[in-house]
Amino acid sequence: MAEQRWNKVKQRLSSIIATGLDVSFISSPVHKKTTYSEIKMRFFQVRLNGEIIWRFPKDSEQPKYGFLDGYTFENRKSGHIEYPITSIIKYLDLPHDQLLQYTDNAGLADILKVCDKRIGYDRLSTLELSPAAKKVFAERFKSKIKVETVS
Repeated sequence: MAEQRWNKVKQRLSSIIATGLDVSFISSPVHKKTTYSEIKMRFFQVRLNGEIIWRFPKDSEQPKYGFLDGYTFENRKSGHIEYPITSIIKYLDLPHDQLLQYTDNAGLADILKVCDKRIGYDRLSTLELSPAAKKVFAERFKSKIKVETVS
């Protein structure tokens, strides 16, 4: 069921990605069997031209420990973790005029903004971007950046 949900989200996401940008969002759940139960861990990657530029949970702005089922081991009540798929759904559901103000706990918001064909160079160049988003920005606007550096 989660795989069907991701496929629908991925289709919606691909409809807003700027043309000519070779970026892919990959969700890969991993099942690990223990003595008493089976644990489902969710991993997520963003690739630009085949190179991994962002990973969940490693590059996330959330606790790096205990991300099983959305909770940290230390405090199950307040330690909720936002998964990348949830962050993407929230971004896709936003009205156009609120896209630049979007932030998330997963750390994916900047990458989504830079990939979005609805947001242009002038609006994106005013934002403070994460290192991964800066790579996508440079790739998306490489012809425009070259023209500006020459003149």
